[in-house]
Amino acid sequence: MIKIHIDKAKAGMKVVKDIVNDAGMVIVPAGRELTDSLINKLSMIDIEYIYVEGEKELPPKEEVFKEIENRFKRIEDSNTLSIKMALIKHLEEMYK
Repeated sequence: MIKIHIDKAKAGMKVVKDIVNDAGMVIVPAGRELTDSLINKLSMIDIEYIYVEGEKELPPKEEVFKEIENRFKRIEDSNTLSIKMALIKHLEEMYK
């Protein structure tokens, strides 16, 4: 299950969590397949996010590790560098 902005919704995606209005009424039940018409209607009533089937895609590994190096490049504190190493180890596991 992934949460997406309604602008990223595409016809054929399957809703996995009821979409409710501000009053708490279910307007699209879980299990329904999105259509272009339904997506437009949801946008018109200010539904911003929905939950659909799928898994969140990770950004490219090289970009992630480059960004970590960039953010920690001026750090000399050993405790903060330990956090960096723990983060790198965790991310290595995620990309396996």
